[in-house]
Amino acid sequence: MVYTFAEVTAKGRKTTQFFDIMGSRGIYHDGWFADTFGPRIPWVPGLPPGIRDWNPGNDVWELYNLDQDWSQANDLAAKMPERVAYMKNLFLVESAKNENLPIGGGLWTPVLHPEDGPSTPYTEWTFSGPMTGMPEFTAPKLGKSNNTVSMEVEVPANANGVLYALGGFSGGLSLYVKDGVLHYEYNLFEIDRTKIDAKDKLPTGNVKIEVESKLVAPKAGAPLDVTLKVNGQVVAQGRVPITAALFFTANDCLDIGSDLGSPVSLAYFDQAPFAFNGKIVTTRIAYPKK
Repeated sequence: MVYTFAEVTAKGRKTTQFFDIMGSRGIYHDGWFADTFGPRIPWVPGLPPGIRDWNPGNDVWELYNLDQDWSQANDLAAKMPERVAYMKNLFLVESAKNENLPIGGGLWTPVLHPEDGPSTPYTEWTFSGPMTGMPEFTAPKLGKSNNTVSMEVEVPANANGVLYALGGFSGGLSLYVKDGVLHYEYNLFEIDRTKIDAKDKLPTGNVKIEVESKLVAPKAGAPLDVTLKVNGQVVAQGRVPITAALFFTANDCLDIGSDLGSPVSLAYFDQAPFAFNGKIVTTRIAYPKK
């Protein structure tokens, strides 16, 4: 776009461009833009009703003359069906040229078959001390599968800080201590935040902390029952109503002993990375044995 900097009236050199994001798609060509909304609303979690029967050929397209209507306020599709048909065909041509077919292919893993997504083959992990920066796609699927996190921790009298966190502010989960009290938070893409809090302060000294997670049903987005235990005793329980099907983020990580990157929880946003002021001895994460 550098050629536009010195000439405000310069004619655009990008005459055709297509867009496809999980089935929502559009095509720009010579001042015209045609688009259609796909089967999935990005900000609504879970599977949309009827998505398995979705046929992109039945989607209704809109048409706009961007040279006269840059805000796309006047849909001309009903008045100009021939141009709509031309733009739809052009979209298919550009998709074929750029290996974008089949339409909606991007829905396969994140929406329909999360089990096909990138994941680690391991079912057990043992971490010694703090750990930072484990990419989410190589880390345990916390918050999306049945698992147990067991931590051996030395708790000081004024305990504060993150015990572990996966993801970031846009979505993730965190187990942290604030003023001696244990808290768990599940941040579903800022749409919904489930908080499970203990009532009493942690004991000091050597403490075993466990987080047991169990999906209510073996399907993507199913509710998750979470139980917090301290030295074998249940201190808090709760249910996450909807879980993330695949990943929380594409660029944040699993941290133990702090929450680097963007903080998962608003509770310690201004104190991030909110490093734990005690000592984390070991962290063990395990899936149930089949």
